[in-house]
Order: sequence, then C-alpha cells, then structure tokens
Amino acid sequence: MIRQNLYILFLLASGFSFAQVNLYSEVNTQDSHVNTPLTFTVVLEIFGEDLVQETPLKLPDLTKFDYAISSEQNTLIDPVKKIRINQMVYQFLLSPKQSGNIKIGSALVKINGKIYKTEPIDIVVKEADKKSVTANNPAKNMYLNMQLEDRDVYKDEPTVVVLKAFSRNISNFRHLEPAQFEAAGNMNIRSIANFDESIEDSEDNYSAQIIGMFVIIPKVAGSLEVAPMKVPFSNHKRVLVSNKVKLNVKKLPEGAPLNYNNAVGKYDVKIEMIDKGKENFEINKAFNISVKITGTGNLSPSIVPKILASPDFEVFKPKIVNNSIATENGIEGDVEAQYVIIPKKRGDLKIATADFSYFDPQQEKYVDLGSKILTLTTVNAEDIADSKTTLEKMNEYTNTVLEKVDSPVISTQKLKVKPQKKISWMVIFGNLCIVGFGALLFVYFNRKIKDQKKQNLARQKTTSQPIVTIAETEAMLRTHHSFDAHSHFDYLQKSLDNGLFSQFFEGFEDLKSKANLYCRTKYNLDFSDYLENNFGLATSEKFSQLLTKVNIEKYSPETTEEKLAEIFSEIEELYNNL
Repeated sequence: MIRQNLYILFLLASGFSFAQVNLYSEVNTQDSHVNTPLTFTVVLEIFGEDLVQETPLKLPDLTKFDYAISSEQNTLIDPVKKIRINQMVYQFLLSPKQSGNIKIGSALVKINGKIYKTEPIDIVVKEADKKSVTANNPAKNMYLNMQLEDRDVYKDEPTVVVLKAFSRNISNFRHLEPAQFEAAGNMNIRSIANFDESIEDSEDNYSAQIIGMFVIIPKVAGSLEVAPMKVPFSNHKRVLVSNKVKLNVKKLPEGAPLNYNNAVGKYDVKIEMIDKGKENFEINKAFNISVKITGTGNLSPSIVPKILASPDFEVFKPKIVNNSIATENGIEGDVEAQYVIIPKKRGDLKIATADFSYFDPQQEKYVDLGSKILTLTTVNAEDIADSKTTLEKMNEYTNTVLEKVDSPVISTQKLKVKPQKKISWMVIFGNLCIVGFGALLFVYFNRKIKDQKKQNLARQKTTSQPIVTIAETEAMLRTHHSFDAHSHFDYLQKSLDNGLFSQFFEGFEDLKSKANLYCRTKYNLDFSDYLENNFGLATSEKFSQLLTKVNIEKYSPETTEEKLAEIFSEIEELYNNL
C-alpha cells in the first residue's frame, strides 16, 4: 500500500514538474440574477517554445447569455525557470437571459496532438429584481458620465474628455449612436478616432464602456464649462445626456517672444525643397518649397510660420496639407505649407520664414526656434550657356547653321572623255569611296537637322505650356484612381448567402484596406477622416462603431446571419459615401 502511494505521488510530482500547458476558467460569482452581469474568464498559458497550438481556443456555448468579449495576449519570461510563457486571456461579461441552473461548458484547445479542456461551471440564476427592471425603456438602465483628464490647463493647451456609458444590460451598448456635442466659440473640440472600447465592471451591478474621447483646446482663459454631450439610441426615441464639467484655464506666463503666435506644445520647423531633383534655378522660372511644422499640441495651419516677403523673389499663397490627427496626447502629426517661388535676382537667394516660438506646458517656458532659411543659387540664360562644354556649343552652332543655309546646286558640263583601252579598278574603287562618304555625310546632316527641328518644337511646346507644380501633377494622378465599392458589396452578399462568415470578415478587411488606400491616394486622408471632413463627426463616429461591431461578431462563437446582415447594411450605407 505504501509502495502504491509513493508511485502515485511520483506521478503527480512528475506531472507538475513537466506541466507545460495551463488552461482554466472561472467566474466571479456562481449566484446571479437575470440581466445582472457576471464575469467569466478563460486563461490559456503555454510554457516554452516547443509546443504548437494546432487549433484556436474553442469557447463554450453562451446562447443563454447576452455577452460582450474582450481578449488579451501577453508574452512573459519566468524569472526562475528562464522560459517563455505565452498567455491568452478571454474575458466575458455575461448577462443571463433566464432564471434557473445554467451550466457554462468547457473550453477546448489542441496542442501537440493533445486536447486540453476546462471544467464546466454551474451557475444559479434567480429572477431579476423588479425594481431594477425597465425592459421597455433601456435609457432608464443607462447613464452617461463625462470626465476631464486634466481640469487645470493653460490657454491653447489640449486636454482630453472621456465620455463613458454605464448600463445594467451590456446589450444596450450596441444600440448607442455616436456622441453629439455643441460647437462652442471659446474652445475647439476634435474627436479621437481610436480608443479602447472594452467593457469593464463597475459598482452596483453596472457595466461601463468608453463610447467617446475628445480633444478640447480652450481659446480663452478663465473658468469654462464644457456643455453636456448627447447620445441617441438607434432603436429608441430617447436620448442620453451626460453631465457638464468645469475647466480651469490659466493665462500663459509673461515674457512671451514678440513672434509668439499661440503655439502650445512641442514642435519642430523646417524649410526644404519639394523639387529635390532640380539643379538649376533660373530667373523667372517657378519652383516649389515647403514649410513644415511637426509635433504635438494645438497643431493647426494657423501656427505655421509664413515666408517673409523679399524683392529678390515672388511668392504666392501656399497650399496647406494637414496631416494631423487627434490623440490622447493632443493633436499630433505635421502641417505643411507648399509655396511656389519665382526668383527675380541672379546669384545667391535666401528664402526665410518668420521667427517661430512655442510654449511648452510641461517645462512651463517659451522656446524660440527663430527663423529657418533656405539658401540656393539662381542663374540666367547666359550662365546656362556658359556652363555648356565646347562640344555642346559646336553641336548647337552646327545645327543652327545647317538649319539656316540652303544646300548649293552643283552645275555640270559635258566633258569629252577619251576612250581608254584598259579598266582602272583603282579609279572605280576611289569613286565608290567618294560616293559612300558623301552618302554618309548626307545621312548624318539630315538626321542632325531633323533632331534640331524636334528640339525646337519641344522648346516651343514647353514655353507655351503653363507651369504645373508637383502637387498639381499628383492631384491629376489622383483623379484617375478609381474605387469600385459595388464589387466588394457583391462579394460580401454572396458570402452571407452561402453562410461563409469567415469569408465575409476577410472580404470586409479587403474593402477597408482598399478604401483607405483610395482615400490616401486621392485625398491624403484615411477613410475615417474623409467621412469626418465631408459628412460630419456623426458619420465618422458611426464608422468607428461599425468597426467595433465587426470585431465583436468576428470573435463571437455564436455569430448569426441576421447580425451580419445588419452589419452589411451599415457597411453599404457608409462606403457608398466614397
């Protein structure tokens, strides 16, 4: 008996020492109520690099719940055993649909030919508390809360507003429309497109989800009030209204440079050639330069320093290219002003920007970057002619002479030729050489004359055509780029009709990438920014919510054709705007 127990202990010890896969599941409570969320977590840990996961993690049947899912993957290093651990965590917020005893089944995965599974979990679900049930009015089960990440900021310093929704029933999050806010004259508001939309547990059986993040830039100092934001329901006439928050805006410190132009953040400025391959800058011939400001803060075209006027050149109103986006740190990216310059002076040409300075709120001091200068040399037609080699000048002179001088007419007379008794082959050979040499000269000069005429015609066409900048050429190319959304729609519809859900999601990813490529090529914008600029913030937010719905259904174990059909109609509605 003792020997048998020792054998069992040895097996257990060896199992623990060589265990390389750990799969388990748990819930935060096994006693719940109808429509009261509980947390269900599945964790998969793979130790070492020799194990291969052969199948995706198969999750249990959750049709008896309304649920939301979030997942996370981490790579860790065990400090004791010095081995790598791949960890995958799946977390669900489950809201039971009915009372009684409900069993959550096992999660399965196959690794190196072996199947691992979790133990099933039994849950007792009681009837919902009647005082908290308002099934016909989801707005009574939800509320909004607006929070400022920083309530004390300087004038023109960006701060972030977070709009969070709280609900007792997590399925209500699906029916929220994009947030709406009122325009204010004392502040600029810009929506952040990408943020974490995962659902979290809150107090009093509520779940919470961030449904909007915004960058606010106050334009005046003092105590400002951020107006409440409104969020309508897609399937209900009611509208949720958030709280309003106070923002304390401080005045900028004294001692600002004379050239300060309300730039707050951290920036860098440079001036450079757009026509980088251009070597000769000829008088009265246009070329392109750019003034670019890069950084984070209240970045906008209004803070880009201008080019200083000069009698040495003519400068025109610039074209603005805005490549900035709203982030949790403020407005990031770059803004570029593209200028057309026509030099009027021969020799050294200096193109300078106005002095630029900004206020750094982290260091609480002004930073003066001064003026940026671009120096180049301009030439005239005589300089270009003098720079040519002797051979180039001789070829040009010869072509000009041959073009202007008429070919001479050779007169002939009848000569009396005395008959010769013998044929002179040397004379015949000499005559043939003279004729051949004359033919070669004729072909050579005839070709030179034709080339000269072609060059003259090309010069005439070049001088008669208007100056076209690189930016205008890129715009002409963009107009020839097309995007066929209906072919993608047909592919998605066929995937739905045939029940090929994975093919449907792959088709949507292809549509999304093609639309982004088309918008970047033609408008220098992503598709989301294109919607915001042309159809308003509400349409852009609706697109963000569409991406969230697609991600939820893509990883949902119970995706249905009805849900995908609803998503497909939203895809058609949004991408038909392109």
